[in-house]
This record gives sequence, structure tokens and C-alpha cells, in this order.
Amino acid sequence: MLLSRVAILFVVLLGSSLPLRADRADAHAPIGVMGDHTHEAGSWMLSYRFMTMAMSGHLEGTRPVPLDEVLRSGTGDYMVAPREMPMTMQMLGLMFAPTDAVTLMVMLPVLDYEMSHVTAMGGQFETDSSGLGDVGLSALIPVTPETHVGFGVSAPTGSIDETGLTPMGNVVLPYPMQPGSGTWDLTMSLTTGVTFERGRWGVQTETKLRTGTNDADYTLGNVYSASTWYSVNREHRSYSVRLDYKNRRNIRGEDRRLAAARSMSLVPTVDPRRRGGERVDLLLGINGATGGPWRWALEVGYPVFQSLDGPQLETNWLLTGGLQWMP
Repeated sequence: MLLSRVAILFVVLLGSSLPLRADRADAHAPIGVMGDHTHEAGSWMLSYRFMTMAMSGHLEGTRPVPLDEVLRSGTGDYMVAPREMPMTMQMLGLMFAPTDAVTLMVMLPVLDYEMSHVTAMGGQFETDSSGLGDVGLSALIPVTPETHVGFGVSAPTGSIDETGLTPMGNVVLPYPMQPGSGTWDLTMSLTTGVTFERGRWGVQTETKLRTGTNDADYTLGNVYSASTWYSVNREHRSYSVRLDYKNRRNIRGEDRRLAAARSMSLVPTVDPRRRGGERVDLLLGINGATGGPWRWALEVGYPVFQSLDGPQLETNWLLTGGLQWMP
């Protein structure tokens, strides 16, 4: 009943939507939303995004788990536990529309991970990894002036062989420290919106389906996401509030190089059954349109709900900034 009412409301809003002008600041979604718009034939856009996220503290389901319930020195099962994991991603993007019927998009990510650990004996150590992630290639196809669908592929350009020095020696790092997936993955998305005189409402759903098994005998879990936002337009600025939902499934198979560590209950991050979870983020953003070829944007968010197949590090906050250039 609720879904039918929402559907009716959305149809009514679509019918009252104003034409969307490309020079409005809210013509683009908050900067954390990818593939949010299409272009006219012959036009193109370069973009740069900087994303950072901090993780610390453990969750099992929605329950906070202190370190002494993770480590063997307390009531836990593990010899080592992660404490904190800051990560950053820089992403270069290119969008080009050869015709009005399709906009092509390329996204090139560069990732940087750090993770600090504590051992059951009280020792501490850190690991880090960095490098090119999986490159994304997509086609965005307009359905109506306010709606488009996206179909894409993620190429396995990121490494799954990163190593680091630990108390066990120089070893292959756990799953969350690897920049790549090792598989060709498919992405599908639907983006739509309603434009008002002083604002815009948008919705996007996206699915990433992992295909095959990588060279280390595992497949990362599928990712399902949905996002909705409202932007208030003010001259050359827009201010947005957004809710973002993500559901990440557990890993299928197991990295054969991590199997011994998993069987010893060395650290939770080597267990493929402890990588899934759900998260809802509340984000506030600002978009700036200069009146020229440049746009800028910033968005900051905090989780309002997390349920993890833990013990697993929880997300504390995330920040995205970006520049866009459309000659």
C-alpha cells in the first residue's frame, strides 16, 4: 500500500516537473552520485573527485563489539584485530556524448588504504597499499528528459596481489586492502528526477554484479545501492541532503593464500564470510556553478545505520569533493 502511494506521488511529481536547465547548480546530483546526468551530442566533461573515509570500532550486526571481545586475550577468537582504516580514492572521469541517444563514461580510480592493528599480546603494527583500482566503462541512455538508464562494465585493472610486512612476515594482505576485484563486473543503474522552480528531487538505484572467479579463487560480493536526494537551488549554488543505502554481499570462494590465516582465526579481515553488510548514510552537500565551464562540489556524510557481518570495522564518516570542467 505504501509503495503504491509513493509510486502515485512520483507520477504526479513527474507530471509537474519543469525543464531542467544545464546551467543550474542542481542540474548535477550531489558529487557522491556517479553517472547522474547525460550530455547533448558532441559535448563532453572532465571530472576529478577526491573521496576519503574513516573506519574504526567493530560491529557484529548492529551491536558494537569492543576489542577485548574480538581478541583471544579477552573473550574473542582472533590473534589480531584491526583498529582503524582510513582510505582515500582519487577518481578521474570523462563523459562524452557521440549522439543525443547515449553518453559514454570512463571512471579511473586510484586508491590508498592504511590499516592499523593490535595483537592479543598487546603489540601494534600497520599495513598499507595503494594503486589503480578497477576502471569503469559505462553507457548512459536517456529514456525521458529526466530519466536515464546506465549499463557498464568494470575491468579488473586493480591489483589483488598487494603484500605487506606483518608479524607473520611479508604476506598477501586481506581482502579490504586489495585495490581490485580480479573479475569483470557488470553495472546497471536507473536515475531519475523531478525539477521544481527552486529545487530538484533525484533518485538513483545501482547494481554491481560480480562475474566469474578471479585468479586467487574468490569473487567479491555483489553490491546493491539506492540513493535519494533533494537540492535547494540558490543562484549559482545548490544545497543538498541525501540518503544513501548500500548492501554489500559476502565474498564467494576464498583466496587460497589467506586460507591458512583464516583457519587459524588470525584476523577477521581474512574471513570471506565477514565482509558483507548494510549501511545507510545521511549526507549534506553543496554544488557550485560558476557560470563558466567549471563546477565544484562538496559532500560530507555520516552513517545513520549499519549492520555488518562482523566483527568488522564500522564506517565513521565520509567526505567527497570534486571539480568538473565542461568546455
